[in-house]
Amino acid sequence: MIRLLLLLTCAVGVWTFKIKSVPSCGLEASSNLVHHNPWLVYIEYWRGDHRTYVRCAATLVDSRHIITAAHCIRTPKFTKLVARLGEYDLSKVEDCVDGICADKIVRIDVEKIIVHPEYDGKSYDIAVLKLAEDAPYTDFIRPICLPTGELQSGTMFAATGWGEIPTQGYYSTTKKIIPLPLWGRAECKAAYSTLVVPENTICAGGEEGIDTCRGDSGGPLVRYERRAELWGVTSAGNSHCGTKGSPGIYTNVFVYLPWVKDALAGVHDDKADKIDVV
Repeated sequence: MIRLLLLLTCAVGVWTFKIKSVPSCGLEASSNLVHHNPWLVYIEYWRGDHRTYVRCAATLVDSRHIITAAHCIRTPKFTKLVARLGEYDLSKVEDCVDGICADKIVRIDVEKIIVHPEYDGKSYDIAVLKLAEDAPYTDFIRPICLPTGELQSGTMFAATGWGEIPTQGYYSTTKKIIPLPLWGRAECKAAYSTLVVPENTICAGGEEGIDTCRGDSGGPLVRYERRAELWGVTSAGNSHCGTKGSPGIYTNVFVYLPWVKDALAGVHDDKADKIDVV
C-alpha cells in the first residue's frame, strides 16, 4: 500500500550574525551537521490555542515562501500554521554540534496557502505557503535553489526531515539526511504494480532501511551539485518504510516550475486560502 507520509499523533558556541545581503541559494555555511539543510522547515499545526502533533516539513525557497506537499495542507485540520525555521534538534532548546551552536529558532506565521488547483488526493501533491513576514537569512536559515537542467541516470538525492526512522518505530528528533538513488519510471511502476504511480513524480530510494517515512511529508528531495536544488517534495511510498525494492514517491518540482514561479510572484494570491494572523 502507498502511504501518505503524514502522521497524526499524539557547549561552547560561536557567534553568528544575520546576513544583511541575500545569500546565494543552495549553499550551507559549513559541513557541520547543525548547518546542514538550512532550508528545511518544520510546520507547526494549531487548533485554537493548542498545538497538534501533526508532522510535516517544508522547504524555504525565498524569504517569504516555503514549498510543501498539498496533502500536508488538505488532510489535517488546523486554524493556524507556523513555519519553524533554523531548527535542528526538536528535543532541545539550544542546538550545539561540535562546538557550533545554532541561533534560536525563528517562528513565522503562514498567511496564505496556495495548493495546486488540480490536487486530487494523490496527483499534483504540491503547495506553496506564503509567510506573514520575511525570514531572516543566517548561517542556519537559508533558501534552496529551484531545480535546473536534467536528471541523469545514477543521480543521488538526499531527503531530509524529522519523520519516523524505518524499522525503529520512533521519530527522529534531529534532522535526518537520507541518501536516495534515482529510480527509472518503468522500474518504479513495476515496483507498485497493483497501484497507480502519479505522473510528474520522481521515484527514489528502494534500499533496505533507508527511506523517508511517516512525518517526512512535504520535506525536500535535494540534488547536490555546485548548489543544492529542490527537485522533489516528499509525497508517498510503501506503508512499510525502508522496504527493499520499494522507492519513495516525490512530487517533481521541475515539472511544476511555471506554477511555482507564478505562486512566488503573487500571481495566484487572489485564489489563495488566507489565514488570519493575529
